[in-house]
Amino acid sequence: MSAGKLLHPLSRRAFLKGAAGAVSLATAAGFIQGCAVAQPGAAPQAGTDGQALTDVYITTLAAFADMSMTDTTVLINEEAHKNGINYILEPGAEGWETKALAMVRDKEMRWSANGIANAGNQWNYIQMGLVQPLDELLATSTVPWAQGLAEQYIYPNIYEATQYEGQTYYIPMKLNIHLMGYRQDFIEAAGYETIPETWDEFEIMLGKLKETGAAEQVVPFGCRKEIFRTLGTAFTTFVENPYDENNRLRIDSEEWLQCIKMFKRWFDEGFTNLALLQDPLPDWQKGKVAVGIDSHSWIRLGRSVWGPEKVKGAVPPKANKENPKRTWVHLDSGFVFAEAPHPQEGLDWLLQTLGPEGAAGDRHWSGTLAFSGMPVHKNQYEKLIANSTDFPELVDAYSAVPNSVLQPMEAGKYYPIIQAKIWPWLERYWGGEVEAETAMENVIKEVDEEVAKLQG
Repeated sequence: MSAGKLLHPLSRRAFLKGAAGAVSLATAAGFIQGCAVAQPGAAPQAGTDGQALTDVYITTLAAFADMSMTDTTVLINEEAHKNGINYILEPGAEGWETKALAMVRDKEMRWSANGIANAGNQWNYIQMGLVQPLDELLATSTVPWAQGLAEQYIYPNIYEATQYEGQTYYIPMKLNIHLMGYRQDFIEAAGYETIPETWDEFEIMLGKLKETGAAEQVVPFGCRKEIFRTLGTAFTTFVENPYDENNRLRIDSEEWLQCIKMFKRWFDEGFTNLALLQDPLPDWQKGKVAVGIDSHSWIRLGRSVWGPEKVKGAVPPKANKENPKRTWVHLDSGFVFAEAPHPQEGLDWLLQTLGPEGAAGDRHWSGTLAFSGMPVHKNQYEKLIANSTDFPELVDAYSAVPNSVLQPMEAGKYYPIIQAKIWPWLERYWGGEVEAETAMENVIKEVDEEVAKLQG
């Protein structure tokens, strides 16, 4: 399909499948032999020396199985079979937590590890008793980099984000650095070569984009209705630390009010709209949105339709020119289940799939660049980004990480509550029903009430 010819809007899942590429017949055959779930009554599989293999079950959301983890399991099994282990990856669906918690409670856990816990859920999984600490398993692992992970990460705060109360609970599976993705041809038509440096200058550009895009009904700006995407990313450029001393997003700050008031001006001026807020991705893919702030998947999805010459990316503008580059950064990770039948083997699968080197690690980290996420290890960054011309915006993204605050694990205590309570009030404010201060006073009151219920 040529750039600009959109036959059907792409979902993230459909894009992922296309980006991952077709699996060769040899790989597919290896997967069927090495990873398929054994049928009831089937004879146990045998290793290379004829001994029966021990099946170790792993789960992950289907999107991430497609992204890389089906292939990494095949690669890991090439060596694991020699040691009597057969890894079986079982793709799952959203809502798997209820089933897993019942398994933990009944001490009948099927899976030994999970390939993905998003940043907003990690603290809650620990409180649920769903995951187990990894330090003892890391000390006894035979995977070469198990005891030196901290030295492998590109930034020290990545290691810190895997810790809770002095223990390691997670192995990073992708870094998410949010960016501004835009149509280069649209901003050039408005008289710009690149995104302006400050929000004040950017707001002027939005006005020009409204004029030049009017004939084609192009909306200048698309906002996603998730607190850690568009709005949260913009907020990080206003403050040195977007979290308070309790690791709660600072929605009670003056800077937060400044940020949401900036968005209000954009709604009032017709630079964006409440209908688009519900889901701007289809319009972005159809060429009806000029600029958006999101994870890198926003840029990748745009490029899958319009190509790399038309879709570019950059770190968002600054509140003041004197400020360093900042953006939203969070870490998604894999973990070992509490009551796992094979915890050591589960951790070793994670270490190899999400590792700094090796065939499985190489496959996984290249897969994240085809979907949503970026490497956490120094050498994978050098291999896939620093010495490549395919992702120039990611070099810009990584340069903002040392100035930015990686989402702390404890922020997950508040994140689902804030996400649920804030949007009805923001939509009322942006729609002109209430003032900013009134909206946020009500949000904070409702969040505090919900937190008090949980603590009680």
